[in-house]
Amino acid sequence: MNKGFSKEQIERVARMYKCNQDASRALGITLRSFSRLCRKYDIESPFARRQRQRCRAAKSTNPDPPRL
Repeated sequence: MNKGFSKEQIERVARMYKCNQDASRALGITLRSFSRLCRKYDIESPFARRQRQRCRAAKSTNPDPPRL
């Protein structure tokens, strides 16, 4: 399934590209295979990175309301 990709190669591509689709195209594999490899090697995919950044930005702009 992984066509001989090392963890380092997957990490590098995941850091370089802005979305999972571009990263998977760069490797010449399907989007699903790229996502599976990221989960297998415990690598933050571009999608997961974007979600984390959005969540962090939302928390900084909308602090929790005071509790009563």
